[in-house]
Amino acid sequence: MSGQRGYMTPDRPSLRGLPRKVSQPNLSASSDLRLSVIAEDGDVQLPPRAVTKTHNRPFSRRWNLGNPPRHSYEKSPPEYSLRDESPPKKQRFMAIRNNKQLAKRGGWKRLLCIILFLIAVIVALAVGLSVGLKKHNSTGSTAPPKRLQEPSSTPTGPFPIGTYALNTFLDAVSTGCTSNAATWRCYPYTTYAGSPSGALAVFSWVISGSPGHYLISSTNNPFAINFVNASLNLVDANTPTERYTFTIPINKVVVPSTSITADNTMAACQFNNAQFQANLYTRMANTYPSNSSSPSSDPISGVEPWPYAVEVIQSIGGGANVPACYKVHDGNFGARVTGGLVPQPSGQNCNCTYKNFDP
Repeated sequence: MSGQRGYMTPDRPSLRGLPRKVSQPNLSASSDLRLSVIAEDGDVQLPPRAVTKTHNRPFSRRWNLGNPPRHSYEKSPPEYSLRDESPPKKQRFMAIRNNKQLAKRGGWKRLLCIILFLIAVIVALAVGLSVGLKKHNSTGSTAPPKRLQEPSSTPTGPFPIGTYALNTFLDAVSTGCTSNAATWRCYPYTTYAGSPSGALAVFSWVISGSPGHYLISSTNNPFAINFVNASLNLVDANTPTERYTFTIPINKVVVPSTSITADNTMAACQFNNAQFQANLYTRMANTYPSNSSSPSSDPISGVEPWPYAVEVIQSIGGGANVPACYKVHDGNFGARVTGGLVPQPSGQNCNCTYKNFDP
């Protein structure tokens, strides 16, 4: 047409009747780069061709270089890893250390807390079991706890050789030797008249030697009266009151039942050269402890009880320095206490009497 601007193109025959050219390498790229047809007025527009845009293709596919590695250029390639030649234990440790779940839930701090908790539980169980076993061993026996220590060795031989528990009760208390009755006291501080069971007092003695030369010694006892190898004398032989007897001097220390100081500090009183006497009968029967009296303790386990009557007496007469009382500081004697203490006549006695037969 006349009057058209631009370049004119010759009439193009229809492409439908033309044979297709054999595809060769790089032809698709050259045809894609071919200029588009400029349509003239009145020309029939061809349907748009599906053009493959090579510039959108991956570079490797443009030149038939095969598939690229499966990673994005936006991310770093995977790290190269060397073969771990470490021992299996170390490999397991590294696996635990690099565990992502462990890192998410608190990491090593939480794991350490869990381990410490488990250790504490194991230690607590071990200690609890050991303590429980000790308590079971100490309380599982039907025998009562021992008041006195058993002797390290038990002499053997005909009666009266052996170790004996002498189960007695506090029968009577006399305070005539002192002007303050609170300064003389007798264990267990209650008499048979006050409480038959509460008056129980147990002595533990060891008899050794040979006929005619018997010796007696004490073991640990609540009276703190210790003696070794005191001679036993036989009295009233071949009579109903036949007995072995001994007498030894002792120093008795008493903590007053009430304060005897002006400032109410603790005090203790000494009764020096008091007498400790015992009679061990060989024919007279004992009657205590009995079912009617119901004592608070049974005979000492493993120690044979003395099979006959027993009488034990602590005594001292009045006089100068009876008693001698002192203030006590940290277990040590301090200033002398004399207020309210007046010496008594020598004929006035203080006694603690124990026995195991009818009062």
